[in-house]
Amino acid sequence: MTEYPILYTAIGDSITLGTGTILFSPTFVDFYASALKRATKNCVRSRIYARNGSTTEDVKQALASSTISLNNTSVVTLTAGGNDLIDAMQDFEKTNDKSILYKALHHCCQNMNWIVDYLSTNLNKQPDNYMIRVVNLYNPFPDLPLANYWVQVFNDHIEGCSIEEHVKVADAFTLFRGREEKLLSDDGIHPNNEGQKVIAKALVETGICL
Repeated sequence: MTEYPILYTAIGDSITLGTGTILFSPTFVDFYASALKRATKNCVRSRIYARNGSTTEDVKQALASSTISLNNTSVVTLTAGGNDLIDAMQDFEKTNDKSILYKALHHCCQNMNWIVDYLSTNLNKQPDNYMIRVVNLYNPFPDLPLANYWVQVFNDHIEGCSIEEHVKVADAFTLFRGREEKLLSDDGIHPNNEGQKVIAKALVETGICL
C-alpha cells in the first residue's frame, strides 16, 4: 500500500449521480471504488462531478472552465451522451426530421472526442499511471428500432475514442441488453440498484492497471 490514496473522479450525468436508485444506496461509483481498493490494495478516495440532465456539451464546458478538478486524479469514469440522444429523439418525434438526429450525433461525437482528449492530456501530466473509463450507452427503449440504431452508432464512435492505451470503454450496452426490465428503475430510463452494480461490473471488466 502506497502512502497516498488513489483519487478517483467520477464525471457525468444522472447515472453517475445514482438517479433511479433507492435513496442513500450505493452507486456504481461506490462499487467501483471498492473494486479499485481490492485490486490495488490501496485506499481509494472518490469525488463526483455530475448533474441530472448533463449533456456532453455540459461536461465539456465544465472541464474547459476548470469547474471539474483533475488534480492528482489517477482514475476517471465518464457517463455522458444519453441526454444528448434523448433530447434529439424528443425533438425528432415532434418534427419527424432525421437531420435533428444526425446533427445531435455529430455534435455529441465531437464533444466526446474533445472530452477524452482533454482528460488524456491532463491526466498524462500526473506522476503516476492513470485510467480513463468511458461507460457506453445502454438502450432504455429496446423495443424502438430507431433508438437501438442510434445508440449503437454512438457507441461505435465511443469505441473510436478509446485508441489511447489508458482509455477503455466499459460495455454497459451488452450487459443491459435483454435485461432492461430488471436493471432499470420505475422511470424506465435510469439504472436501479442492480443496474448500478452491472455498470460497476462493466468497469471492472475493462481491467485495473494502476
